Amino acid sequence: MARLKYFLLANSMVLGNFLANLLGVMVMGLLDRFGYMESVPRTPAVIWLIVLYDLFALLTGLIIFYIYERPIRRHLRNLARKEQTPRPLLSQARRRLLNEPWLGMGLSLGLWILAAIVFPIFLHQVPTAEHLAPVLAVRALFVGLLTMTSAFFVLEHILQHRLAPVFFPQGGLTRVRGARRISIGLRLGMLVMASSMIPFLAIFFTIQSSKRMLDRGVIASAEMLGELQTSVLFLSILFMVNAASLAFLTRSNLVHPLREIIRALRQVREGDFNARVEVMANDEVGYTGEAINQMTAGLAERERIKDTFGKYVSQQVRDEILAGRIPLDGEIKQVTMLFSDLRNFTPLVENTDPKQVVQIINGYFTRMTEAVEGQSGLVLQYVGDEIEAVFGAPLALAGHPRLALEAAWNMRAALAEYNALLAAQGGPVLRHGIGIHTGPAMAANIGGGGRLSYALVGDTVNLAARLQDLTKALGRDILLSGTTAAALGSGARVEHLENTLVKGRSQPVEVYAAL
Repeated sequence: MARLKYFLLANSMVLGNFLANLLGVMVMGLLDRFGYMESVPRTPAVIWLIVLYDLFALLTGLIIFYIYERPIRRHLRNLARKEQTPRPLLSQARRRLLNEPWLGMGLSLGLWILAAIVFPIFLHQVPTAEHLAPVLAVRALFVGLLTMTSAFFVLEHILQHRLAPVFFPQGGLTRVRGARRISIGLRLGMLVMASSMIPFLAIFFTIQSSKRMLDRGVIASAEMLGELQTSVLFLSILFMVNAASLAFLTRSNLVHPLREIIRALRQVREGDFNARVEVMANDEVGYTGEAINQMTAGLAERERIKDTFGKYVSQQVRDEILAGRIPLDGEIKQVTMLFSDLRNFTPLVENTDPKQVVQIINGYFTRMTEAVEGQSGLVLQYVGDEIEAVFGAPLALAGHPRLALEAAWNMRAALAEYNALLAAQGGPVLRHGIGIHTGPAMAANIGGGGRLSYALVGDTVNLAARLQDLTKALGRDILLSGTTAAALGSGARVEHLENTLVKGRSQPVEVYAAL
């Protein structure tokens, strides 16, 4: 079944060109009978000439098409056999496929131009038909123009609706080098020529032909009027049918791609960035479709990056960075820093299965992060078993000292619940210490080697880390600086401890414990 499908595809362009030229032969015969009033005598010699030339034209067209289509047929044969086509051969096949409507158009016109030369030369050797040589030449040229436009539109229709989806499943028609574009202007120009210019010239030539017959006394004026009326009526019907057929093909070749574009844009408007336009031509509409596909791919990639980015930083930082509201060279922010660190984590790692350690630490980080973010805080990073969080950056936050303390209390409660869960599973009991300090810090994207992270640096950050480390010596799980306690105001549930000297400070600092 697959082989039959690809066999039909391989011969679809040849068949389309053959039908267009067969139509031209039929039109030639009808014109000879009805169109121009003067008929070519059907002598045996003339009949043999017509038959031999038709066979010559048919065989010539088939041979040229088969030679030209070799890369196209080889690729289709590989598809039928489910074999890979080498890239150079595939590129050649795609280029020739896109240029094939031009080949059909040129071949059709060329063979009819040759007929316009051969037939008059032969008729000059027939005394009774010598005067018909220019008539036949003009007929052949008219039919050649009609056949050319018919072949062009038929082959383009087959290319768009049958072969392009097979040769370009991912699009890319406009990027094929060496392929001539079939512009919308060219289509419309050929449609106008086939539907108005050629019919006008054909009717004009019919009138001129009848006038010459009248001048030579070949036909009476009364008879000529009836013959002329019949000829004009026939030509009008013929060209109206031809114009309607070409208009249908043009509409089909333009409307379907435009509907594809509208469908894709509607999906993008609704937030679906996986929408894709099926590109079937390398004209302006095809280029627009390719551009929309690139746009939607870029939007989808941006969403993936945005989602992935959100796994490494908070949504707040992500959105601020993408919106360009975070200065890359740093800014001073008034913030409250919070550091949390697990106690005796190293012995736990040594005595526990690594996979279980990962599960335990991830469960801990998940619950602590929820506690921080629940108070509008931002977890900046996880370092080993330590958490660094900030309140008041990158977005300014009113009452950030109070929110940091609330987050610490929630972390304490969350750890108690987690320990109960671990105990029920036979796991270890976890303890942590939390240090909180309020003050100015520089916030910026910091890093090197092409990798950046949103970070805060300065004395405020260092002191919060020192307070966290001080929880071990003082036996408290939540310690605050005097600056943070003062910012909380009276009524805060904190207890003043002894002023303590910490690393990096020459003077003792005020230390408070959260009750």
